[in-house]
Amino acid sequence: MLVHNKGNYTRIANDVKVIPGANTLQEAEYMAFVAHPIIKGLIKNGEIVVPEGQKTASLKDLDADEAMKLVKDTFSIEFLEKFKEDEKRKTVLAAIDAQIAEIKGN
Repeated sequence: MLVHNKGNYTRIANDVKVIPGANTLQEAEYMAFVAHPIIKGLIKNGEIVVPEGQKTASLKDLDADEAMKLVKDTFSIEFLEKFKEDEKRKTVLAAIDAQIAEIKGN
């Protein structure tokens, strides 16, 4: 599942680490993470977001605008490359490539 950490800090709860930007969690990790009382508060105030309607750990369940916003807030090349694997929309692919280039300093 995708978890979007909109904050500036890495969050660790129940042995699950979520860095700023997009994170991919297995269902068991996700359930452990969101069960923590502090994380519940961060979800309530919007710092931690699980994209609505998401069923997988990919961008395909998001509309293009939402996917591109998530890409711009993702700083892990590994996650960005993973997003490219099943993404077909040219605008989202271009956003992913641009973010990778920015991270690499190109």
